Amino acid sequence: MTESQGQIPEPSCNHLFAHPQTPEQRERVEAALDNARLTGDAQGVLVAMAQLLGPCDVRDGRQP
Repeated sequence: MTESQGQIPEPSCNHLFAHPQTPEQRERVEAALDNARLTGDAQGVLVAMAQLLGPCDVRDGRQP
C-alpha cells in the first residue's frame, strides 16, 4: 500500500544515525545490536547504540 492509497507514513528521524520510531523499528535495531555483539562487530555496536540512545525530537514528541 502506498501513501496515495491511504497508508500513514511512519514518523522518521533525520539524525545521522536514525532513532527507531516504532516498536518494530526498535526490535530491528535491538536485533542488529545483538548480532553485532555476538560477532564482535565494534562498529555495529556503536551504530546500534547511537540509534537507541540519546535525545530524538521526533521520538520524544518534540517535533523540530
